[in-house]
Amino acid sequence: MSLNNLILLTGRTINQGVALEGGKTTKENVRAAAICTFDKDDFKKLDCLVGTPVKVITDHGEVVVYSTISEEGPHPGIIFIPMGPWANQLVNPDSQACGTPTYKGMKAKVEVMRSGRVLDALELMKRLREA
Repeated sequence: MSLNNLILLTGRTINQGVALEGGKTTKENVRAAAICTFDKDDFKKLDCLVGTPVKVITDHGEVVVYSTISEEGPHPGIIFIPMGPWANQLVNPDSQACGTPTYKGMKAKVEVMRSGRVLDALELMKRLREA
């Protein structure tokens, strides 16, 4: 199952900040930052369970992260990934001369992964170096 025409937002979260205190390579950091949060009605359309890996695809890249549901919604058509190595695979690197990539408002597609897994930060960086 997949969802098209979503809008990706990235940003900082409290859980991400707490997890980073333990280090960027911890399982806690993966749980806090390698996630994609969905509106509850959009999530139902994916027909999967919370925690199921999903592939998020933009014009700038793709990454596999865990799925979860927003408790702050409804925000139909909007997905959120905390800033970090996973979100960085998806953002527009063009800084438009301001030195900061475009972290919000990218068009995205999401596919449920029936196999595969979410890489930790070190595995993700290693894969990028090899590409």
